[in-house]
Amino acid sequence: MKNRFFTLFFILSLILGCLSACGNPGGNTESEGTPAPSPTATTAPTATTAPTATATPAPTATTAPTATPVPAAGPTELTWNFKDFQYSTSYGTTYTVETDGAITLQYAGQYQEIKLDLPQDLDMSYCTRITVKMKSEAGPLAIKLYDEGYNEIFVQYNLTTSGVSDITLMPVLNTKAHGIGLMANEATCTDAVVYSFTFHMKAGYDSGAPAPTATPFPTDPDDTGIWENNADISWIDPSKPMIAFTFDDGPVGTSDTSTSIRIQNALRDSGQHATFFYWGNNIKANNKDEIKRAFDLGFEIGNHTNTHPDLTQLSADKIAENYLTCADKLTEITGLTHFLVRPPYLAVNATVRAAVREPMINCSIDTKDWNGATTEEIINTIRSQMKDGAIVLMHENYATTAEAMEILIPELVAEGWQIVTVSEMFKAKGLELLDGTAYNNAK
Repeated sequence: MKNRFFTLFFILSLILGCLSACGNPGGNTESEGTPAPSPTATTAPTATTAPTATATPAPTATTAPTATPVPAAGPTELTWNFKDFQYSTSYGTTYTVETDGAITLQYAGQYQEIKLDLPQDLDMSYCTRITVKMKSEAGPLAIKLYDEGYNEIFVQYNLTTSGVSDITLMPVLNTKAHGIGLMANEATCTDAVVYSFTFHMKAGYDSGAPAPTATPFPTDPDDTGIWENNADISWIDPSKPMIAFTFDDGPVGTSDTSTSIRIQNALRDSGQHATFFYWGNNIKANNKDEIKRAFDLGFEIGNHTNTHPDLTQLSADKIAENYLTCADKLTEITGLTHFLVRPPYLAVNATVRAAVREPMINCSIDTKDWNGATTEEIINTIRSQMKDGAIVLMHENYATTAEAMEILIPELVAEGWQIVTVSEMFKAKGLELLDGTAYNNAK
């Protein structure tokens, strides 16, 4: 009985051990038989309360400073005379600038005009009118306006006055005026005088330009500016009409058949004189004797510059260099030191006037021999336009010109005309020649 009890106790012990082993089938990773500790839960962080937003007040607007009222500009009057203007170009124009700033013009037998730059470009959309103080009793005068490219933008023809008067021009323009033009446009216009221009500008006009500074007319370094005229006029009768023949572009040569010698002989044979303007680069060892021959015959030797450029396209120093180089060559041949100057293409502006310190001789009659004029056309041009005191432009290197002189010179002498040099004509008429001034005739 006791054994059965122990056996039963033993079996029960085994059963309990098995049950205990089945309760932990994977074993314990820390220590066998010691239960694993339960994980401790992490407490969620306490949420931080967002700060209460404080509204930033809008900035206080700064009050703009009160502008001082600017009164609207009233009407502007811009008045200039001819000491305020810059000379641009002139051709065939007889004019004299007076000491008071006026300009005197007259017709010289052909289309003629003098162009001048205004002291400042003017916006003509502001211009209500132009007042021109002038006198044109003996015949009509034309006044023009030009843009910067010297394109005509306004013209008023046939202006005449009774005494000194204010003439009103009414240009309606929306462009800028850069220059003016003056033209004695009929033979009856013998003594026109323009004193000043006044541009009447609307309120609000502002050119932005400083007040113009008067540009003095060129003066001679020796303070006289008067050509020392040593011409012998003992053979001239001042009471008879005279005309100056001038010939450009020599020398050509000294053969009896050369056009230059034919012209010289026509003058010599009739006892007349002329002025020959020589081109420096044309003077060579084989033709310079032509110049000496003309000088010995009593003809006037003139300066046609060294390289025959358009002087208006050169700087003042280049202009001086060009005509003085030619003068040196002529001095070597003649012994003279001063010569009248014929500007190539008759082109003259303010720079040329300031740089050429001798009188400049243009013309009142252009025969157009340089443009293919025939012998008959050359003669007819001179005859139709000739007046006492006229200066005639020709060239010594055309056969048509030589032939025309062989025909015309004896005819004119027979009719009582005297053909003289430029210097002879001015001296015989009691007129001075001024340095830096261009002349078209002797009046």
